[in-house]
Amino acid sequence: MPIIKTNDHEIKSMTGLHIYHAGISNCSMRVRIMAEEKNIPWKSHKVNLSKKENLEDWYLKINPKGLVPAIVYNGEIVTESNDILLYLEEKFPEPALIPTDSQALAADVKYWVNFASEIHVNTIKTFVYGTLGGGTKAESDMERYRQIQPDKTLLAFHEQSLKDFPEGQVKQAAKQIHKVFSEIDSKLAQHTWIVGEQLSLADIAWIPQYVLLSGLGFPVDQYGHVKRWAKAFEKRDSYKNGIKKWMPPVPLSFLRLILKIKRMFSK
Repeated sequence: MPIIKTNDHEIKSMTGLHIYHAGISNCSMRVRIMAEEKNIPWKSHKVNLSKKENLEDWYLKINPKGLVPAIVYNGEIVTESNDILLYLEEKFPEPALIPTDSQALAADVKYWVNFASEIHVNTIKTFVYGTLGGGTKAESDMERYRQIQPDKTLLAFHEQSLKDFPEGQVKQAAKQIHKVFSEIDSKLAQHTWIVGEQLSLADIAWIPQYVLLSGLGFPVDQYGHVKRWAKAFEKRDSYKNGIKKWMPPVPLSFLRLILKIKRMFSK
């Protein structure tokens, strides 16, 4: 399990679960849902992305990439959301969110968790940023970002976002998203949840994608089994406390319009 080493005494002395997150970050949603499903008490550290708190020195000590979410659990730092899910499953095995009675089902769950991470930048973020009309970082932010960002893929992504994404690239991302949700829909035609009859990390990894994409107008509701699955998830306390509680007071479609206007005047 990738744990970030730290010599910071304050971080190493932290006890319990601390989650550093942002409201509508789909990766943050996963971690909050996970903690709620496991009934793990957690301390919230909301990172204000609009104020660039994720690029401040205090946060870079926790996540050198300047991304949310990140957790500190009894002095141990874990950053990538898929790694956090697997880490918390290991630390808190009950209730199990990876099947323990079938190696095949367990492997399937881990596949969907890791797949969500694999396509995050080139597919999900590309579609979201392309739909919003560009990235969330201004050129003035990039000077600092170039200095601190060790991940060349992310750096290249945000450099591209300043120029806007080509229409063909956004369409290709949308095509890939349709392909993925079509596959999920087929699985949900056979089972209550993505992998079998019990909620698992696979569902936790993908429900935030549904929430974010549907809020931005992507037609995920055309997949009937996915829509049924999402409605079932919305009834869970983990959804209410892990997603709904942290959403902005205005619809994502309205937020999308605001961000587009803001970007027009920031150029």
